[in-house]
Amino acid sequence: MFEIRESDGTPTSYAAMADILLAVAPNNPVSGDDLANEDLSLGESHPGYRWLAWSGDTPAGFFAGAEETWDRSPGRFRVYAAVDPRWQGRGAGRGIWNHCLSALLDKHEVAELTCETRADQERGIRFLQDRGFVIKKTTRESELEATGYDLTEQLRRRDGLLAQGIEFLPLSQLSADDPAWFGKYHKLRMEFLADLVYPPAPLTLTELWEEHQRNGAFDPSMTFIAVRNGEWLALTALWQSAADPTLWWTSLTGVSRAHRRLGLASALKTTAIEAVQRREGTRIRTDTVAGTPMFKINQAFGFRRLPDAQTWQRPLCAEADVREVLR
Repeated sequence: MFEIRESDGTPTSYAAMADILLAVAPNNPVSGDDLANEDLSLGESHPGYRWLAWSGDTPAGFFAGAEETWDRSPGRFRVYAAVDPRWQGRGAGRGIWNHCLSALLDKHEVAELTCETRADQERGIRFLQDRGFVIKKTTRESELEATGYDLTEQLRRRDGLLAQGIEFLPLSQLSADDPAWFGKYHKLRMEFLADLVYPPAPLTLTELWEEHQRNGAFDPSMTFIAVRNGEWLALTALWQSAADPTLWWTSLTGVSRAHRRLGLASALKTTAIEAVQRREGTRIRTDTVAGTPMFKINQAFGFRRLPDAQTWQRPLCAEADVREVLR
């Protein structure tokens, strides 16, 4: 019924995968360019693969697998499978999963699999549970309507920080004026990422620079830094959806340990909303862990909650584990 082929990496293949994702989750715009940038961001040291399942000339589903970059322990791979709703319930998902995961296991020594789904995707949740996956973490996704958002009160609070000599400047300006900007960026980012509930593996200055160079979605004019007397205190970064240019994602917000609880994160979020409004954006999306300070800040700003993102995990310790995930 299906022919499964490894993606040829062309814009047509990426567009086909994006169409499948949009059919599965129409409220989560994604484009072929977004997916291509994800692969580019992996770099040569992190192998990644994508396969497409075809019914004649029609793409029916796809599978993606890549070495984990958040936790860089050996043998950890992030995988994902999606099937166009027209083909669901007909064995397509199982066929794609078994074929492509078997190919991945043939290529690499895999010690652990990680897979993501959403809380409203009941079919995907059952699929993972049947194969022994358990939830590792749940992330709260939320969205703010930027059009017409009244920032009067937030601007008043930010003015109090401006009076203390704290500026909120775009990275495009800071990087042009300060040759040592990337060292400051690295130091600040590694400090607050280490304090996340689920911290990533730390990157050296060189590793972060290489990652930065590969990130085609990075926009220095939409990355804002809180600065006082040349010291970087906090930052927030946004990226624009290629599928829907009116949608912006907050990819990162953090404050240095010595300057927390001063209102810097809220002031940066205010600056980000201003910038999105100037760029004629209509929505801002973000994800946080429930109960954290950033989650509470988003609630205070009025972000509307979306279905949770779920990260599932499955260790592969023996042949029996492999048989279960390939059932």
